[in-house]
Amino acid sequence: MNAFGRKGPRLTNLLERAQSFTAQDGTGAAPAAPQTLPLDLIVPNPRQPRRHFDPQQLQDLAVSIAERGVLQPIMVRPSGERFEIVFGERRYRASRLAGRREIPVIVQTVSDEEFEVIATLENLQRADLNRFEEVTGKLTLLARTLSLDVQDVPAHLKQMRANPQAHPEDVQVTEQLFAQLGGEQWVSFVVNGLPVLSLKEPMRAAVERGELAYSKALLIARAPAALHAELVAEAVAQGWSQAEVRAQIRARQSSSPAASGPATSGDTLRELRRQLSPARLAALPEKQRARAERLMAELGQLLS
Repeated sequence: MNAFGRKGPRLTNLLERAQSFTAQDGTGAAPAAPQTLPLDLIVPNPRQPRRHFDPQQLQDLAVSIAERGVLQPIMVRPSGERFEIVFGERRYRASRLAGRREIPVIVQTVSDEEFEVIATLENLQRADLNRFEEVTGKLTLLARTLSLDVQDVPAHLKQMRANPQAHPEDVQVTEQLFAQLGGEQWVSFVVNGLPVLSLKEPMRAAVERGELAYSKALLIARAPAALHAELVAEAVAQGWSQAEVRAQIRARQSSSPAASGPATSGDTLRELRRQLSPARLAALPEKQRARAERLMAELGQLLS
């Protein structure tokens, strides 16, 4: 049976059930009545999709909890003699910081499969999720959708984008998943999301920790490698905007011949790929556009 028939409807049902659970975390009705549990009986999810908890945000939430209490319960599931967090670990951590001994919870019995989907979906609904966490969360759901291991999903998505006719059912179920998640389309995810997985250090670590926006990390990644660590550190410390990141890269390249070095064919190709687009070509004056098209045709012939 194909991936769509085997997993598509089942995942749809899982997502609908997950959304009914996570709705209680905002304005919807709770799936079960809240109760109070001691924090010492609660354990975090070892497979928590969120990798980074901002210390300052945790401290701010702890201050709020100390003053007003936990306004929305977390969700837990029974796990032996304790209870495992399904979602709400940030509130759990902040409650500990605030010196609380108990926390309001909703106890829900969910399977391991539901547990992973619910935790991932709830995290994807968070506005402060960084791009790395968002991409890995969507890959988790896609692995379920397409019946693949997570590490195999990126390559399969690229094959689907390059030749959608060869994978019509996978394309269909992927479109359905992204429609349910809202936001970007799956093709945009392949083009603009997956590259975060290829970021090298120190850009990757800064994005994963939530310290550096993905868009700024991409700009720094195009700079000479000798400048990466310095640029990342200062961009984080100074809170540079994208325009400031670009300006700093230009300034340091022009003042540091050793860092910039002679342009390689790879550097030139990357810069051309960055600048070339149908809209950019269409905006050129007629003579320049004609010349650019001739040069591209000649290059195509040389490489064929």
